[in-house]
Amino acid sequence: MLNIVPVTDLQQKTRKFIKQVRETGHPIVITQRGRPAAILSSVEDFEGTLMTIEEMSYPDWRDRLETATRDLDSGKGATLETYLKKRARRSRRG
Repeated sequence: MLNIVPVTDLQQKTRKFIKQVRETGHPIVITQRGRPAAILSSVEDFEGTLMTIEEMSYPDWRDRLETATRDLDSGKGATLETYLKKRARRSRRG
């Protein structure tokens, strides 16, 4: 469900809407004069969007996605937690 809020409401209740976005993870569309003007989203969602845009900037992004999907489906790879632990150990060494 899309949550739409006029900019005047955002100005008056900013803390409320920030809390709502953090708790629900759902972005809020901010309108000016009845038209969409901006989106209030969580930092995690915004960072995810930036990473997606960066990944899609590679000319072979579709091939990379297909390979990753195949690896995931076949059980290859590691959990994010395992990867982060390995990366942390490597960065401590070097």
